[in-house]
Amino acid sequence: MKKLGLVVALGLGLAGCVEDGMDGAAGQNGTPGQDGTDGSDGTNGTNGTDGTPGPAGPQLPTPGVYTLSNAAGPNQVAAYVRATNGNLSRKGRFDTGGAGLGAGLGSQGALVFDTKLQRFFAVNTGDDSISMLELDTDGSLKTLSTVPSGGVRPVSITVHDGVVYVANQGDITATAVNATISGFRVEGNDLVGIAGSIQNLSATTDVHPTDIAFSPDGGAVVVAERFANKLDTFKLVAGVAQPGSFQASAGMQPFAFDWSPEGFLVVAEVGPGTPNGSSVSSYALGADGALTPVTSHLATGQTAACWLAVAGGYAYVANAASANLTGITIAEDGVLSLHDASGITATTAAGSTDLAVTPDRGFLYALAGNPKSIYIFAITADGGLTPMSSLAMTLPSVTGLVAR
Repeated sequence: MKKLGLVVALGLGLAGCVEDGMDGAAGQNGTPGQDGTDGSDGTNGTNGTDGTPGPAGPQLPTPGVYTLSNAAGPNQVAAYVRATNGNLSRKGRFDTGGAGLGAGLGSQGALVFDTKLQRFFAVNTGDDSISMLELDTDGSLKTLSTVPSGGVRPVSITVHDGVVYVANQGDITATAVNATISGFRVEGNDLVGIAGSIQNLSATTDVHPTDIAFSPDGGAVVVAERFANKLDTFKLVAGVAQPGSFQASAGMQPFAFDWSPEGFLVVAEVGPGTPNGSSVSSYALGADGALTPVTSHLATGQTAACWLAVAGGYAYVANAASANLTGITIAEDGVLSLHDASGITATTAAGSTDLAVTPDRGFLYALAGNPKSIYIFAITADGGLTPMSSLAMTLPSVTGLVAR
């Protein structure tokens, strides 16, 4: 037992648990090792060979302004080259393949242009047909298709995503005038009638449609009935117009319209026919095709407000009898106000027949006078109009105007 106790005691002493000894002095740090030297950078590799060049981008046609001769006999589109300062020079005239009327149409949209297709669409009122023309890069035109309009006396045409609709005033000398709209599809270089697309307007009497245009989303077409004092909406199903919805215009004799950037319909109204009786109105288009007035019957103080074109937050109305233009300010919520308290933003000659705004909203062109001239205005930052030069023409029954 004594021997075992001794062994245990010795084990505990060796473990340092009974009595610790003094700690020894700390050893000195060793000398730090030296860093290795960096290797030198390798040389850059050689550039790879150039890839194969891609195809050339499309050559855009020369900017221009176009109008419809509407002469009795062969109808033509008159083309003008547009300079960067807005000035015009003659390019030439190009046959539509149809016949003009030889008299004023009293409508807006007799000639329209589709940027996506790079094609023009025109009415030939003299032989009740419509035409599709292709725009070449040099600004010249070539007729691709001329077909019956689907009615009598076509006066206004519109296009959206390869679908075309035309407003036919009907036989205005008959008791049953029977104004209609009719639709077509662009199929290659052909215009093909859409089965079931012909729809009657609000009455068989002379309701006198003066403008037709697609809604911004292409889901409907809208028509102004001047003599019936109505605005019509026709919803489209797979491009086929459904029976129309007809409602009273806020102002008398709605003539022409355009859409604001936010999608509000802005309408020029001739008025009751009295001096200084014209007006403008704006509407919101509902999903059901109903038009809800936003600004109703805003008096312009001018006479025979007919043609209208929108340029961003401004609209311009051509007053045929007052020989001037009225500027309209369009708020983002569709509310309208006069740009100038007098209702006169610029002057032209009497007998306006159409307006057009360039895609960059830098210039406004107006057809007016007898014989007709194209009046040129620069659009200022605040929506004002600065008169520039004008170009005289020898086309007495000219109608329709496109700036591109």
